[in-house]
Amino acid sequence: MIYCPTCGAGLRFDIDTQMMTCDHCMNRFSPEKLRDNTADDAKTEQTYDSFVYVCPSCGGSLNTTDKNDAVGFCPYCGGASMIYEKMRRDWTPDTIVPFQINKEQCKKLYCDEVKKHLFVSKKFRDPTLIEGFRGIYMPYYSFQGVLDGTVRLKASGNEKDVGSYNYRTNHFDVVANARYTVTGGMTHDASIAFDDHISEHLEPYTDKGRKPFHPAFLSGFYAETGDVKSSEYGPVIWNEMAPEVVKKIGSAKEVETASPESIWVDAASQDNYLPMRVLPAERKLLPVWFMSYRRGNKITYAAVNGQTGKVAADLPLSPLRILIAAAIGAAAIFALLFIAMHILPTLPAATTLGVCSMLGFVGMYLLQHSYLSTVGNALRQKEVTPKFPLVFIVWSVIATISIILLTTDGTAQQNRATMGLMGTVAATIGICVTFFRQTKLTAQIKKINLSSDSMLTNGLLVEAKKFNVPNGILRGVMFATMLCFIPIIINGTWGVAGYYALSAVAAAERFALALMHIFFQTKVAQRKIPQFNKKGAAYDEN
Repeated sequence: MIYCPTCGAGLRFDIDTQMMTCDHCMNRFSPEKLRDNTADDAKTEQTYDSFVYVCPSCGGSLNTTDKNDAVGFCPYCGGASMIYEKMRRDWTPDTIVPFQINKEQCKKLYCDEVKKHLFVSKKFRDPTLIEGFRGIYMPYYSFQGVLDGTVRLKASGNEKDVGSYNYRTNHFDVVANARYTVTGGMTHDASIAFDDHISEHLEPYTDKGRKPFHPAFLSGFYAETGDVKSSEYGPVIWNEMAPEVVKKIGSAKEVETASPESIWVDAASQDNYLPMRVLPAERKLLPVWFMSYRRGNKITYAAVNGQTGKVAADLPLSPLRILIAAAIGAAAIFALLFIAMHILPTLPAATTLGVCSMLGFVGMYLLQHSYLSTVGNALRQKEVTPKFPLVFIVWSVIATISIILLTTDGTAQQNRATMGLMGTVAATIGICVTFFRQTKLTAQIKKINLSSDSMLTNGLLVEAKKFNVPNGILRGVMFATMLCFIPIIINGTWGVAGYYALSAVAAAERFALALMHIFFQTKVAQRKIPQFNKKGAAYDEN
């Protein structure tokens, strides 16, 4: 602990003033100018003293510089308490970024994030829960790379003969002596307990406010010790740095002027040679506000970047809220159609079935789009993450208008029916094509392998692959049902009761599919209770 030079009371780091504050005599001191009473020389010692608290339930550990600062509950498993184990000397980090977001700001930022998600349960805005945010310094590695030597890169360029307009591609070998230092952005957390899924969402941190490490900054907060070796990130860092280096060399003036035509370097070529080495990592502590919510054998985490205020949180959807909203929406649509049928005598029951069929197609597509987005973004798989196609909206609108023209009476009835039939067939083909593309994206999930990723992302992948089976079956049934409705709508021989019954079937299928997706989204947002070994160095699943 760092004591007040004036009165001897314990000091705490005040975020708002970025100074050490004594609550007894109200004096303030610069952290860098204070001496750590537990070490001989805080500036020259390679280690600093800390007190270790361990959770008896999961084995997770936290460090503090104040032995009297008892840890009330475990942030990783939600256990009731953490027990003081021992004092130990921890390796001193190179730098630290002190907290710049205070707890009140943290709670507001989190609440603002939760409010953006209408279907998240209100329990995640419970003031008692939010009060559980804790300030924890998480260990990170920051890497730099040095390129020094002869570089060989593959490049291509297009050449055009103006007279005959013959195009051809020329291939080049770019060979040059280069020296370049890669800095910034190559940062990874060094704690297994701090899930990569959260740490990557909190990034980036900046160098704003970064200072040489001093134990004074830990006063009033907790810290995690790094239990991941920097060497484990070696291949990852090299792959992150290589594209930046290739881009830098390819845009150099020397490369542009050396060729008679415009060329571009192939950053993905396996034949590229880069004599680059990754320098020893800089160890740093970065601020995180951390909170957990445990229910049964599941737990959810919320974290706020203590420097920038960026929020990363597990926010399971509330099935009840979604069902209520879906029921209200379905009732409103049915009521509008029912009223329209009685106000407009030319609007038959077949139109209701047609509109319900289109709602089924739209619902299927949107639910699957949400599912693919969840999986693709969480697993960082760009080939799975879809872009919402505007063409699907266009085809849906064309199909709805065509169905109305086909099934309603009025002037120029024959022309209306013909236009409606042509539009319905064309829109059906267009919708089928967009569904086929979406199905190809879904099939890519089976090929993903994340054996070395975090527990959350691996669990999500397992659940996604399991979900694909019932989801695919129900989607196939729904798709076949909707296609069967097309000739029924065109024929127009079914009675009012028949059309209503088929509409109810379409609504029931859509409702069942929505339920499946709701429970999938809810399940993957919750984690299993983690189990660490005695040193807090590894996960074991329950």
